[in-house]
Amino acid sequence: MDGGVVSGLNSTDRAPETEVSTGSFARAYQEAHAAAGIQRLAVTPVLEMMDMAGDPDALDAYLARAHADLPLSSDNVDRLKGNMHLVFLFRDFRRPLARAMERMKDTGSGPFVALPTWMSAHHRFGLLRTAGCLGLNKELDDWIADLDARGAPDAPVACPFGRMARAARRFFAGSALYKRADHSVLSIAKTGSNTALHVCWSLVEAAYYLGVDLPAAEWRAMLWRSRKEIATLASGSLGMIVTFLEAAHLHPHGNSAVNPTTHEGSPFRLVGEGADRRLDLRLDGITPMTTGHDRLFTGCPAFHVGGMIDTYLSWVLDIAIHHGLNRQPAATPMLNPLGTVAPPPLGAGRAMTQQVAAGPSRDP
Repeated sequence: MDGGVVSGLNSTDRAPETEVSTGSFARAYQEAHAAAGIQRLAVTPVLEMMDMAGDPDALDAYLARAHADLPLSSDNVDRLKGNMHLVFLFRDFRRPLARAMERMKDTGSGPFVALPTWMSAHHRFGLLRTAGCLGLNKELDDWIADLDARGAPDAPVACPFGRMARAARRFFAGSALYKRADHSVLSIAKTGSNTALHVCWSLVEAAYYLGVDLPAAEWRAMLWRSRKEIATLASGSLGMIVTFLEAAHLHPHGNSAVNPTTHEGSPFRLVGEGADRRLDLRLDGITPMTTGHDRLFTGCPAFHVGGMIDTYLSWVLDIAIHHGLNRQPAATPMLNPLGTVAPPPLGAGRAMTQQVAAGPSRDP
């Protein structure tokens, strides 16, 4: 689970199996971070210190021990602190998020609302991305409000997450880096979470545009096998993630966190056969990149919270299956001048904009 060279004392963070595979995205991504001269902070020991002492400044003590000789800019330290606050807090958010997602699925609300049957797959993907992000942002709003109540000075029982949320608010308000960017705990949580959700959607869209057509259970299993690629991407530094998204044509050019994937250019490729078939990320979008000011990075906070990225992906898969996006549309018969059915043009079932199955298909 590494996006660069792990540095620190007695780290319990472990590297994924994929890094030992020659030619894997994880290995190439790791090597690019090393070439850029940036190292991933060992998050686990810092988190353990925050847990034991309830100390939001545990990172300072850790850096003094593990990286006393490494010159770090104030912005680099603030970026590490901001992400460590979110790593700590997101462990509290994971469960209510999963419950809310299950509730929307069961009630057919939010992104599970029926869409017009005439709508093309491209438009469905756009609407579902937006609906998914709106639902996620609503849960983040409610969660932060709940943390505020739990962290209030007159709260009857001191909650560690409430206390840490109070410390995070003070930190973000006093940080020169985050004041310049006009970011708060909530806005950073939304930005990162929406980007993670969009990357999950890019995996689903790539499967569709690459012509994958499978029953719900098989389709879900194939994309579940592909989730290591998303986790590896999330493990990287912010600069490396953005650089890759731009090279892969996923970099935002509007108000969205990530551009929709299309069949013209996708960062994913189909590999393997049968039960081993999956989508892998291409290596040609990886470029060593550093701002010149950062020496240490954490990766996406959700990457360090067990099961959180899986929760995002599972929800996106539920939505896609509900709207039948695991199946390719049937080619529409066309009449030739003599009134008989003409054979469909090459690629009619995939590359052309067509309707998607109207009825919802739920995961068995």
